[in-house]
Amino acid sequence: MVLQPASRRGARHTSSDVLKRFFSIADAWELSPLQQCRLLRIPSPQVLQRYRLGQAPRLSATQQERAALIANIQHSLSVERQPADRAWAWVHAPRKGAPFDGDSPLYFMLENGLPALREVARLLVRENEPR
Repeated sequence: MVLQPASRRGARHTSSDVLKRFFSIADAWELSPLQQCRLLRIPSPQVLQRYRLGQAPRLSATQQERAALIANIQHSLSVERQPADRAWAWVHAPRKGAPFDGDSPLYFMLENGLPALREVARLLVRENEPR
């Protein structure tokens, strides 16, 4: 099977869906515009607002990966029969031990970028695996 690159129209549609999901999660996590910019590597809140309005260029591959990791983190925190605010609480509460060492997962991701997003997503997948 050979994978073909997405058409520009298809890529734009995918980017739009990714952004809608990201903004929904950002609202649920009560992220400030600056925090959203840092998580997606968007240069300013003004550019972020253009993305929210659908007036900015499509996301780069790295930005799409960042948004997908955030969606995966949210999904891992939203397993069935869990309180709706579990994700918010988990993201904002300080955590002992590696890799957080007393910081909140949000702070860890904001300070350490893409590697931290990957690490948090992997950590949650491991925690949710059946034992």
